[in-house]
Amino acid sequence: MDKFNSADEIKKSINSNRMMVIYFSGDSCGACKVIKVKIEHILKKYPNIKSCEINGEEHLDIAAFYGIFSIPVFLLFIDGKEYIRVGRNLDLLKLERDMNRYYNMIF
Repeated sequence: MDKFNSADEIKKSINSNRMMVIYFSGDSCGACKVIKVKIEHILKKYPNIKSCEINGEEHLDIAAFYGIFSIPVFLLFIDGKEYIRVGRNLDLLKLERDMNRYYNMIF
């Protein structure tokens, strides 16, 4: 996952990629680290999905812009629009099924 530090970087990436994942995490969040590894494993199956990680604790402005009030949060954008938003208790199996369905429709 790439690390972005500005809202402009994120907007450009969302608008220039058919599918984009944004993962909001934090340094003091133990669950964020565990879930990140699992999300990265899932994303390896989908090479056409661009992904980035945002430290929501450091970049409060970006977190606020996307309406993130707790971490971890997973966002999936398709053609510039948010399609999936999952936070806290991520069901990784459901998340992967949903991602797979959208991925197969687009690619």
